[in-house]
Amino acid sequence: MSSYADVPAGAVPEADAIARYRRDGFLVLRGVLGPKLVRDCIEAIGGLASGRIPRTETEIGFEPGVDAAGLAPDQRQDHIRKFAYYVGDAPALMAAAMAKPLHDALDRLVGTGRVLFQDMALIKPPRIGGQKDWHQDAAYFRVSDARLIVGSWIALDPASRENGCMEVIPGSHLLGPTAHVAKLDPNQCHIRRDLIRADRKVAIELAPGDALIFSSLIHHYTAPNTSGLRRRALQFHFNQLGMDWTTLEDHRRDFHDERGEYAGCTVQPAPVPPGQEFRYRSDRAIPIVPRADWG
Repeated sequence: MSSYADVPAGAVPEADAIARYRRDGFLVLRGVLGPKLVRDCIEAIGGLASGRIPRTETEIGFEPGVDAAGLAPDQRQDHIRKFAYYVGDAPALMAAAMAKPLHDALDRLVGTGRVLFQDMALIKPPRIGGQKDWHQDAAYFRVSDARLIVGSWIALDPASRENGCMEVIPGSHLLGPTAHVAKLDPNQCHIRRDLIRADRKVAIELAPGDALIFSSLIHHYTAPNTSGLRRRALQFHFNQLGMDWTTLEDHRRDFHDERGEYAGCTVQPAPVPPGQEFRYRSDRAIPIVPRADWG
């Protein structure tokens, strides 16, 4: 039996799993996406990477040091760190964001009434995929109430310790906003080292189609992928209705150090190279229309 809430495919969280989610800050849902949708999502990611699928909104970020201009179209995917804002460009990826098993579970966990505000694909390519240091997702969002944000991380490949699965610290969301150390590359912003209890971490290994549901305040991390295995995953962030986007000053009230100085991830140390400024889409609010008819 898992040491955390683990909901079988086709089921919804019952009272004990809901209680575990509230206590631990995360929960695993098995088989949220069926095999055909997983395959079609992988095909869509590859098509966006190669250019076979036109990108109207999708943004792509490569691993540090990669010269994208020198890559052939079919080589690009294994050098990409992440995709963002892609659901409008690929029906399969929109279907994953709207998967009925996912939203049936979220209705029970956090209540009805939410929108999709962030869609990402986290690729972690074989042998070169870098780590994502310990952080809270809420450190990247200037919002009125981070407790109204829930994340969903869905494996497209087997996610294991070997290729950089998600690792979390159970119960760390109950500590509230935690001071982070800003970096020029926002992807490297991390929780201050003395505030991390990595000795309590749990590795969440997933099969393709499984989902990790997690609080925006949970402390989490992924290790580098030094294996020859792909580790592609979709990540969606939803906010419950009633949350507002606010200001840097409001965010500082949540994310600050002992001196009251800002300690979130939305401000980079200067100078920032052109085109590398931190930003997020506070205007993105895609209505949820659950669907269960893919394939």
